[in-house]
Amino acid sequence: MLQLPEVPRERRAVLEWHQPDTHAGPQKTQERVDSGEIVRKSTIAACALAVSVLFCVISVRAATYGPQPGAAATAAEGSSPEVETVIVTGSHIPRTAVEGPAPIVTISSQDITNNGFSNIAEVMSSLSQNLGALDNNQITDGFSPGAQAVDLRGLGPNHTLVLINGRRIADYPQSYNGNSNFTDISNIPASLVDRVEILSGSASAIYGSDAISGVINFIMKKKADGTTVDFRVGDTQHGGGDSQRFQISSGYSNDRLDAVFGMELLREAPLWAYQRDFTNSRLDSPADPGDIAASPVFTRIDEDGNYIDPGKATCDALAAYDHGSVFYAYRQDYGHYCGSYRDVGYGTLENGRKAVSLYGSATYHLNDRVNLFLDIQAGFSHQISYNTPLQWENSYKLNGDSTPIPFFNTATGQVEQWQRRYFTIEENGGFDPGEIHNIDHTVSLNTGVQGSFGTSWNYEFLLGHSQNRLESRWPALVSAEAQALYLGPSLGVDPVSGYNMYYAPVSRLYTPLTVDQFRSITRDSIDNDSARSENVSFTVNNGTLFALPAGPVGFAGLAEYGYQYYGLKPDPLSLDGTYFGLHNTGAVGSRSHTGTGVEFSIPVLSQVKMTAAGRYDSYHYSSTTSGKFTYSAGLEYRPFSSLLLRGSVGTGFRAPDLSYLYAGLSGSSSDGTDYYLCRLNEPGSGPDFVDNCSNGDVDFNGRSHGSTALKDETSTSFTYGFVFRPLNTLQISADYYLIKLKNEVEYQDSDTILREEADCRLGVTTDGVPVNSSSALCQQVLSQVVRNSASDPANPLGITSVLVLPINAAVDRTSGVDVNAHYSLPTDRIGTFAFELSYTQVLTHTIQLFAGDPVTDELTDLYDYVIPKNKASYALSWSIRDLTATLHGSRLGGLPNYDGTERLGATSVYNASLNYRFTPDATLTLIVDNLFDTKPGKDSTWTSYPYYARRWFSPVGREFFVQFNYHFNAPRSK
Repeated sequence: MLQLPEVPRERRAVLEWHQPDTHAGPQKTQERVDSGEIVRKSTIAACALAVSVLFCVISVRAATYGPQPGAAATAAEGSSPEVETVIVTGSHIPRTAVEGPAPIVTISSQDITNNGFSNIAEVMSSLSQNLGALDNNQITDGFSPGAQAVDLRGLGPNHTLVLINGRRIADYPQSYNGNSNFTDISNIPASLVDRVEILSGSASAIYGSDAISGVINFIMKKKADGTTVDFRVGDTQHGGGDSQRFQISSGYSNDRLDAVFGMELLREAPLWAYQRDFTNSRLDSPADPGDIAASPVFTRIDEDGNYIDPGKATCDALAAYDHGSVFYAYRQDYGHYCGSYRDVGYGTLENGRKAVSLYGSATYHLNDRVNLFLDIQAGFSHQISYNTPLQWENSYKLNGDSTPIPFFNTATGQVEQWQRRYFTIEENGGFDPGEIHNIDHTVSLNTGVQGSFGTSWNYEFLLGHSQNRLESRWPALVSAEAQALYLGPSLGVDPVSGYNMYYAPVSRLYTPLTVDQFRSITRDSIDNDSARSENVSFTVNNGTLFALPAGPVGFAGLAEYGYQYYGLKPDPLSLDGTYFGLHNTGAVGSRSHTGTGVEFSIPVLSQVKMTAAGRYDSYHYSSTTSGKFTYSAGLEYRPFSSLLLRGSVGTGFRAPDLSYLYAGLSGSSSDGTDYYLCRLNEPGSGPDFVDNCSNGDVDFNGRSHGSTALKDETSTSFTYGFVFRPLNTLQISADYYLIKLKNEVEYQDSDTILREEADCRLGVTTDGVPVNSSSALCQQVLSQVVRNSASDPANPLGITSVLVLPINAAVDRTSGVDVNAHYSLPTDRIGTFAFELSYTQVLTHTIQLFAGDPVTDELTDLYDYVIPKNKASYALSWSIRDLTATLHGSRLGGLPNYDGTERLGATSVYNASLNYRFTPDATLTLIVDNLFDTKPGKDSTWTSYPYYARRWFSPVGREFFVQFNYHFNAPRSK
C-alpha cells in the first residue's frame, strides 16, 4: 500500500482437515449439501439486504421530503456528512471516502485500550469475521505452541494475508498443525499500533498470493508530537497470569527530518492448570465419577493389556510423590495400579512471555518532491510453557518412531510392558527443568524513496527485508537410555513369545528416580528454525490521470520482485525415534516471485464509481514455474449523500506453501483396514471389512512428506451491500459475502490409498470393474504402501507403512452477512453516549475434501467442526469532559457439544474500562476484563481434558489492569 503525505482431545477443529492423515480414513457419513439449498440461502440473504436498502431509501426520502414536526435539527444533521481523505487497505489509490466498494473494518488504538484488550491476539479474537478454531496461547504441544494466527471466514490461517504498514512480513518459522505456513501476530506490540484495518474477501489483484479470505493491515504509529510514556500492570482474581507492560514513544522533527520511534517491554507470567479449580484434576471432568480413571503413574501391563496389581502397600510407599497425590488406583476392565488424578494440573493454561519490541520510522526530505524513508521493526520474545511431565514405555525405533513393544521379563517369567505414564515433579526436580522455551527474534526493515513528478504523479521505490528466527527447546526422554536404566542389557530373544528378554526386578519400576537419574535419561531437544523474505517494489499512482465529466480517473501501477526462504531444522534425534513420544519434521526450501499490476478508479456518473484491478504473478520453485492472473472489480452507487450501495467481485490465489512443498518425511503411529488381505483371504467378509475381517483394524506407520507437484489454490469472492448514514451520528452497514476456494491442499486419506491399493493388487474393484495394475495411478499407489514379504514369519504381507502426500483436492465454500452499526448521542449536560456493533452470520460453509466425496455442511456436521454460526462484538461508551467509561462485549454463537449431538447456548464475555484524564498530559485507565468472571462454556459431554473448547474459551477469569499514560511536551525543532 502506497503511503503518501492422551493428547488432550481438542479434536474437531475447523482446521482439522489440513492435518496429515495418520489414522484410518474417516467414515464419511455427512449429508450431501444440495446446491439448491445454497442458492436458496444466498437468495434469502440478498432479499434481506434488498429489503433493508429499500427501507433505508424510504426512510431517507421521508426524512427529506416528508415534514416531521420536531425533527428539523435531525434532518439537518443528516444532510451532508463530511468525510476526510484517507488511504484505505485494499487499494493503492488514495481515496476521499472512508467507505468503498468492499467493506473495511477499522479498529483504532483508543478502541484497543477502551475495549480492554491487552494484546493483539485479543483484538483479533474479538473480530466477528475471525471464525476459525485456532491454536492460541493455551496450546503447549504440537508444531507451533503459543503462536497465534488469524483466520478470517474460517478458511484457515494460511488464507488470511497479514501486513504491517501495508507490507508483508516473514512467515512464522514453524508450520501450523505441521502443514501450512502462517503469520504469527503474538509479537506485534499492541501499544505501538495506531489502527488495524480489516478487508474481507479475495484481494490478490492488489496484494498477490495469500489474500484469499481477506487482508489484515496493522498500521503502526507514525506521528509523535512529544514523548509518551505508558505503564500497565495487571493481575487475575484467581491467581497466576500477572503482567507488566512499559511503552515509550517519541519523535523528532525539523525542516528536513521527521522521525518517530517506540519501544515496548512486556512480561506475562504463565497461568498454571493447578491454579484453576476446574482444570487442576481429572476429577473436574463432567463424566460420571465412576468412569473417571486416575492417570497411571507406575504401571505394569501383562500380555493381554491388563494391569498387574502392585499391591496397596507398594502404592502407599509412593504416596508422597507428585505433591502427595499418588494412590492405589483402580480402573474398570484393567485392574489396579499406582496412579494420580493431579497430573493434568502440571501444565500451563496460558503460556508465559517476556518480550521486547522496537519500532522506528524516519523520513528525510531531500526537497519538496523527493523523500527518503526508513521503517524498522525488531522484536525479541521468550515464551515459556509447560506440557504434562515426560513419559516412557519400553520401545524400539521403528520407521522413525519410538514404538512401544512388550518384553519377556526373566525375573517374573512372563511377558510385560512397563509404563511410566509420566514422571513425577519430584523426579523432575521441580517445574523449571520441564519447561518448553520458544525464543523468537524478528526483524523487518523497509527503506526507499517516495516522491512526486509531473503535476499529479506519486511514486514509491521500496526495498524490504523481513526475517523470523526461532529457537525451540523441548525436554525430551531418550528411549534407549531409559530402557537401559530400567531393564538392563538384553538377554536375547525369548523363543516362545518372540520378544526380547530382560532381567528386570519389579522393584526397579516402583522405585522413583533420583533427579540425577532422571537427568541421565533426558535432554533438551533444540530446533533452530527460520523464515525470511526480501521484496523490491515500485509503485506509482495518479489520482487525476485524466478527467471525465463525472470527475477524475485514478490510476495505480505496481511491479515487484520477491524471495522467500523457509527452514525447519529440527534436532536430528527428533526425526528417527530416539526420543519417546516426540517426533518432528523438517522442511527447507525457497522460491522467488515477480508481480505486476494495475488499478483504476473510474467515476462513471456523478453518483456512480467503478474500480478495477488486474495483476499477474509468477512463482519459481524447484524446477517449477507457475503463473496466475487475478482481477477485481467494484461498484459504488450513491443515490444520495447518506446512502452507499456497493458491490465487489474478486479472484484470489495462494501459491503452494513452502511447508507443503518441502516438508521432510514424518511419521506417526496409525491404524486402518487392510483391504487387500481382507479381500484376498476373506472374500466373504462383505463390504463391512472393519467389523468382519480379521485385518479390519491393523496398526502401521503413517508417513507423509511434501510435494513440489502442487498447484496454486484459487478463489472467487463476491460482496454486495449498503452503508446508510442518515445522521452524522448514525451509520449502519450490511454486506453479504461469498467465497469459493478451489484446489485447496489436503493430505491424502490413508483409507482411500489402501482401498485403491487393494484394487490395483487384485486387478479389480469390489464392484467387479477391471483395474490396470500397470497404470501410472496404480504404480503410484503401490509405491505408497509398504508391506512385509510373503515369507515374513510374524506377519506375512502385513502393512508396514502408508505414505500420504499433499494434493490439490478440496473445494471450500462459505457465505454470510456482516452487519456493522455506529451511533453516538451527544447531550448538553450528561456527556456523549456511543454504541458500536459488529455482527457476522454465517449462512453456509461447505467443503468437499476429495473428488467423489460427499459435500459436507460444516454448520450441521456438529462432530467434526466445532465452529459457531454467528459471532458479535459490541461496545457502549459514555464520555463526559475528561472521563470515558466503556463496556465491551464479545458474543460467541453456540458451539456444538463434544459428542456432536447438539449446539449449546451462546456465551458472552464483557470487559469494562474507566479512562480519566486528570491533566492535559496525564491519563489513568482502570480495566476489568471478563467483568462477570465467566468460566469457559459448560458442556456435560466434554470429558476430555481440559473439559472445554480451549480454541474458543479462556480459562483466565476476571482480570484487573491499571494503566498510566503521560505525555511530555514535543521537542523543539532546530
